[in-house]
Amino acid sequence: MQLSKSTMLGYINRIIILAPFIVFGNLQDTIQTIDLENVVVKSTKINTIQKQVPLSVTLKSFSEDKNFSSQSSFSDFIKNTPGVFTTSSNNFSQDLRISIRGFGARSAFGIRGIKLIVDGIPETTPDGQSQLDNLPLGLISNIEILRGPNANLYGNSSGGVISINTLSNPDEKYYRTSGIFGAYQYQSIQRTRLINWKTSNLIIHYDKRKSNGYRDQSNYKSTILNLKYINELDQKNKIIWQINYTDSPYAYDPGGLKLSDVEDDRRQARKNNIDYDTYEKVKHLKTGVSWNYKKSENSFFDSYFFYQKRDFLSKLPFNFGGVIEIDRNYYGFGTKYSRYKNFENRNNTFVIGIDHLSQSDDRKRFKNNFGLKGDVTLSQMENFDTTGIYLVNQTTFNSGFLLRYGIRYDINSIGIDSNNKINLDKINPSLGLSYTINSSDNLFFSFGTSFETPTLNELSNNPDGSGFNKDLNSNNAVNYEIGWRKSLTNIAFEAVAYITNSDNEILPYEIEQFPGKNFYRNVGSTIRKGIELSSTISFDSGFFSLNYTLSNNRFKNFVLNGTDLSDNLIPGIPSQMLDLELLFKLSRQRTLILTNRLIGERYADNLNETLIGSYNIFNIKYSKGILKNSEFSIGVNNLFNQEFYDNIRINAFGKRYYEPAPKRNFYFGLNFSF
Repeated sequence: MQLSKSTMLGYINRIIILAPFIVFGNLQDTIQTIDLENVVVKSTKINTIQKQVPLSVTLKSFSEDKNFSSQSSFSDFIKNTPGVFTTSSNNFSQDLRISIRGFGARSAFGIRGIKLIVDGIPETTPDGQSQLDNLPLGLISNIEILRGPNANLYGNSSGGVISINTLSNPDEKYYRTSGIFGAYQYQSIQRTRLINWKTSNLIIHYDKRKSNGYRDQSNYKSTILNLKYINELDQKNKIIWQINYTDSPYAYDPGGLKLSDVEDDRRQARKNNIDYDTYEKVKHLKTGVSWNYKKSENSFFDSYFFYQKRDFLSKLPFNFGGVIEIDRNYYGFGTKYSRYKNFENRNNTFVIGIDHLSQSDDRKRFKNNFGLKGDVTLSQMENFDTTGIYLVNQTTFNSGFLLRYGIRYDINSIGIDSNNKINLDKINPSLGLSYTINSSDNLFFSFGTSFETPTLNELSNNPDGSGFNKDLNSNNAVNYEIGWRKSLTNIAFEAVAYITNSDNEILPYEIEQFPGKNFYRNVGSTIRKGIELSSTISFDSGFFSLNYTLSNNRFKNFVLNGTDLSDNLIPGIPSQMLDLELLFKLSRQRTLILTNRLIGERYADNLNETLIGSYNIFNIKYSKGILKNSEFSIGVNNLFNQEFYDNIRINAFGKRYYEPAPKRNFYFGLNFSF
């Protein structure tokens, strides 16, 4: 079913108007208070009560049993967030793609334009690329999502920040094992051992996944081992050490299809992808340590160090340079000093910090002789080094005002084979102001800038075959937003309006000689405007949430091959999104979850010639406790069997835009703890 814009808008309006009344009418006797005074945002470098933060931020907290989703992809954790759009959750070769306010939608694989932090340590590479194939989904405890440019906090990212925290403080010693089994022979077996000692604890997590995939040539296999050790040395010192190892021997790529191919058989793989045996193989090692030092009651040091190694093999659906091998090593360290001081009429917190990150990619390309590695076509050593220094100051006045300002200077150096170096240094200021009107209402305004450098992969993909595209420049963005938060005894509501101007935005394209290979270019300036609404109604037996995004994302100044595309919509970004979720405790042992996601229309190309229709997806899950510490669950994804696309390959040559998503599918899970 394809929904027209008018139909979709009408449906959305009815739901927005009626849903709160439906919930209130049936559950008004079970409503409980939402206590926002104790909810603290930590990802903004200064711990701040959520209702006072002068930024667009979404907080998500998850129980240990993760009863909210099928837990097959990180998209399950963040999909019901305003402004956030995910694709490619079923193509494990291309990895999950995330966009925030349209930034990141252009990514050919993985995540671009968004900074990922896991337990205080950067997951994103220094050049700005992120993959989530090593993320232990079964350990995620909470997530903070900063929407919009926040480069003064974390540097190289244009769209926002996702800070992920994994389980750290188990209440007692226990062992948990769980299994999730679903359509297309999907299975995930997880084992978690939690051990407490007097001043420390250890968390051991193992996750083995595999699936045959919905489409031909989309099977994958992955094993993740995660160790996390927390030690409170004394009242002033706390150390967290972690190590992660991931082995994915294969993740096949079925490729993008033409619309006629989809209509013929939506589960087929592209012929070239079969002929050239397209897949990726990954081994990933990550280790890191963080140190929290309480110098005094009002001053603190927080430091981290990490090292990651990633061995990567990929086969692409063409001959010349169609086999890629990358030996990637990257490390980083950083520290920040925070000082809090209380005055008669205000409180002030000052933060100064530094981050240094370094990346080295040994990249080789070979001919792909129909699945066999042939002669070398490229061999080069690529380096990316970045150092960022930042200052943030925040003052909270007794009158209800909060003033926040900061600045960051990033030094970015990029080189190939110790030559051909370019520097992309950036200065990014920020300003935020919030005012607490009363116990339930808060207004905020923010101004921020950001930048997004081209990645080493993007720089190396040069149509002239040189292996280094010096013409690529950083994307720069300026964001303004205003918001209103309201918290009543039973409901939390937030409304945000924003406008973001950017220049030198980077978009992918393909050429006839290498169909299936992405190249990159700057496309002039863009403007993004949007409204984000979110609300949550809490009651004794569950909650109801509604999130809605309306956006308009256009090129301001863009000429392509003599054609003026100014005022065209930026491809890959939906015009609107609506997420509804109802979690209802039927009894102490039984839980029902209903979710609905509506995604608006979007274009597949810069020319705005191919419009991808809207879609509407319903999911349902039922879980029941069966023993003292055990649970059984069953769920249905895409309940009404809609035909939609898991991903759109932007500007793909030959209009091979389409990656069909699974139709109705089932899964069940078992969870045992003792």
